[in-house]
Amino acid sequence: MRIILLLISIGILNADTLSELNEINASDGPFIAGKKLTKLKPGIHYLEEKNTEQSELVIAVHGWKTKGFEWVYPLLELNKEENRIAFFRWKTTGCPNKATEQLLNIINRQLPNYDKIVLMGHSYGGIILANLMQEDFSKQIDMHIIASGISGDPRLNSFCGYEAPTKTGVNVNGYQWMTQKNLDGAFKDLRTDTQIQNIEGVSAVRLPEEYKGNTLSHNRSISWLVDFLNSN
Repeated sequence: MRIILLLISIGILNADTLSELNEINASDGPFIAGKKLTKLKPGIHYLEEKNTEQSELVIAVHGWKTKGFEWVYPLLELNKEENRIAFFRWKTTGCPNKATEQLLNIINRQLPNYDKIVLMGHSYGGIILANLMQEDFSKQIDMHIIASGISGDPRLNSFCGYEAPTKTGVNVNGYQWMTQKNLDGAFKDLRTDTQIQNIEGVSAVRLPEEYKGNTLSHNRSISWLVDFLNSN
């Protein structure tokens, strides 16, 4: 019993986490369900056990001081027989350099186990993906950068040594999904739209103004993308 309580207290996920998220979301909504994600310790958390049907690993990378709720619907909708879903928790109060290195190591360790790995980075989490975009990999990596200021800013560039990507590495498929600047609280007050970054071989897509009858906001951008991917 003490071991079980310890695991719960430090935020270790079990094999039924997706089912638990679904149950909590159904009964109490995404804001309560999202707290399960925010309580996790930094690192990779697999939300389900590995099985022989899973040929792809999908890793969600959250943004600055995530509340978790914005990922509940996307994680549940991404759950397919051929996918194994994981959530990468990281400390967003500093530079993303350490988290970038950790995620790169995780990817290289896991690549032999899957046909490909799909990364989805939202907001500040997209900077981690931008840091990895020019890396070379032994197998296919899909990188979806969502509502992220990947062109950089003076603080990120100076203090963290960030350099915006200009091309993709070997076996990297890059995708940019940009919100409407004037409707996104993360960008609307900026002089320029820092989501815009020319990357060779990558087409940037501007998301619509509305999603399911509501303004397509910063956090709703993840859900829009997952619905779009599932419809194709």
